[in-house]
Amino acid sequence: MKKIIIGIPHLNSGGVEVSLIRLLKELSKDKKLEITILMLKKEGMYLKDIPSNIKIQELKYTKEIYSFNKSIKDIKKIKNFKDKITFFIYRNKLRKYQKKSDYQQYYNTIIEKVIPIKKEYDLAIDWHGYGHFITAVVANINAKKRAMWIHDEKNEWFKNIEYLVDKYDKIFCVGQACLNNLLKDHKYLKDKTDIFYNMTDYKAIREKSQDTPKIKFNSNTFNIITVGRFAWQKAYDVAVLIAEELKKRKFNFHWYFIGDGVEREKIETSIKEKGLTKEITLLGVISNPFPYIKQSDLYVTCSRHEGYCLATLEAKILGKIIVATDIESNQEQIENGINGILCRLDKDEFASKIIEISKDKKTAKKIVENLAKENFDNKDELKKLYKLISR
Repeated sequence: MKKIIIGIPHLNSGGVEVSLIRLLKELSKDKKLEITILMLKKEGMYLKDIPSNIKIQELKYTKEIYSFNKSIKDIKKIKNFKDKITFFIYRNKLRKYQKKSDYQQYYNTIIEKVIPIKKEYDLAIDWHGYGHFITAVVANINAKKRAMWIHDEKNEWFKNIEYLVDKYDKIFCVGQACLNNLLKDHKYLKDKTDIFYNMTDYKAIREKSQDTPKIKFNSNTFNIITVGRFAWQKAYDVAVLIAEELKKRKFNFHWYFIGDGVEREKIETSIKEKGLTKEITLLGVISNPFPYIKQSDLYVTCSRHEGYCLATLEAKILGKIIVATDIESNQEQIENGINGILCRLDKDEFASKIIEISKDKKTAKKIVENLAKENFDNKDELKKLYKLISR
């Protein structure tokens, strides 16, 4: 029995979490694997999707006041005066390290307060990446092999955990753009890096798209949809500007945003200020967005940067025409004019491309036909994991 432990902070909504659930569903089929999910906090909408034969473990500390999830404002919740003083000194010490961007000292200080995981594993995985504390946690697990995942082509954060690289045997990037950008600044990593495309259960996605959505789109309107976190990376701010431009050009459309995040309030305010409440609907987080994607006329992604965008891949699986930002990671999925449309992150250009594809039935038909021919089966990626644990 091979033992694998996978570290992730939580299982809230996001591409990183979705991709993990899909990997777990594949790995859980192998009865020769014992899999444990190590979480900093056992929470999130995807907890219910973890296969029943996979263990869930929460990181433990010598005292709860040392938890990574605590912040200085939590001092109000501590009743014991001595613990309050200890906590205040500890958090101020961490804050100083953060201000100096000394993440080695910052993470090491917290690690000292973690109760060690005594069990030995064949493989320990840092699934999250992004320079998070979980990378330091996984680096300290007793394992024969360790692997780290990188989910984005932007990796300025890598310097925060670079001191831990020697503890990892493999660094997997979710796409070619991720790998290229990592090696631009870190050429020495070439021999320990590889691409590992996210698992895609295309049959399940198509099956789930058959469910009845709670909202029926108006067939007399050109319906656009975008799925993703409300974050600067996803450029919802630009999407609102594109919608404003479409309205100025008297284009008959309705745009649905699925997701949530730190910029939601800002986006809602912008929609109201620009008088677009009739043209844009925020649907929030939906556990099954596929019926909504299926009934749309167009999928749009305005992302400033990506790794290997799962939402874009899912739209392709459902045969949807996509208009996406012309960035390296999207170029990996979309060949302009063949299986989708690429354009600059510019409101006028996006608006023009949306209107053009709504009228150009010949190009639209060609794109849909090409998408129907694509092979979305990537289960062979699992061989890369098995190769690591067989050594």
